[in-house]
Amino acid sequence: MSKIVHPNLIPAYSVILVDCKAYIIMPLMLYGDLSNIISFKFSKGIHDEIVIATIMKFCLEAIDCLNNNNWFHRDVKASNILLDKDGSCRLGDYGVSTIIKEEGNNTYVGSLCWMAPEIALNQEYTYKIDIWSLGITAIEIANGKPPYKNLSPIEFVEEAKSNRIPTLNEDNCKYSEEFKNFVKCCLVKDPAKRPSARELLETHKTFLQKAKNKEYIVEKILKGCPSLHEIFPRKLSENEQYFVKTENDNNNSNNFVSQASGEIDEDMNVDEKIGEGANENKSGFLSPLQRKLNKNINDLKGMFSMDEEEC
Repeated sequence: MSKIVHPNLIPAYSVILVDCKAYIIMPLMLYGDLSNIISFKFSKGIHDEIVIATIMKFCLEAIDCLNNNNWFHRDVKASNILLDKDGSCRLGDYGVSTIIKEEGNNTYVGSLCWMAPEIALNQEYTYKIDIWSLGITAIEIANGKPPYKNLSPIEFVEEAKSNRIPTLNEDNCKYSEEFKNFVKCCLVKDPAKRPSARELLETHKTFLQKAKNKEYIVEKILKGCPSLHEIFPRKLSENEQYFVKTENDNNNSNNFVSQASGEIDEDMNVDEKIGEGANENKSGFLSPLQRKLNKNINDLKGMFSMDEEEC
């Protein structure tokens, strides 16, 4: 995953394995996930189709990138769509993402409400599962909650066996035929007939052309929402320090200061910072993490030196 780079995907700088636990190092998206924003500000759903089209287009491009690199996400939903202060919208949380196998995938994995029928029925599945999940996510964004939310696992399996498909609830808002048709195409139960992300991008231009830029997301979605810094206002302890690159000083040298942003400068000299943190008595870049992660320095050395390939 660390080699897949796309502006609509959260980059995974590194994975650190410590005591059978995996720590994925990623940048902070300052406004958190879309599900929390919907709960805070849009309890009855986001009714602006321009916003929905923008988010759907971002997600389709991200899914298309994953599929082109022989990966699928397997857990597309609003809580895995993350937003930053500039309106960037990225698909994240790769905890159950995996490589698409030629012989087929059949692992029962994902979140129940968003799970494609073929997974629920323990059938082999392909990258088309992400498209089903995206269709459910579109309903979740528009209505404020996903369909099937109140179903038990047994009831959900029975629903997956039926010919019924979830639809948009138009009690609070009437949606365009273009949007309803987009959702319908995502939620085709036969995966062989379900379109790919690329096909959706090419065949649903009427709806997706409504999409605007990141500034529109800031104005219509993020305005009035608290950032994570406002939700969790506190001073970071030494064990939570992250160092980021600051403006060059008068000597044109790079300073690193402790901040809460979580942003990592890829140009920083990691080996030098590892050296600074090697002594437990120092408060260098890695010494807090070093103590917290069982002093596993070698796992950290490749954190910012990934070979990246553009999609």
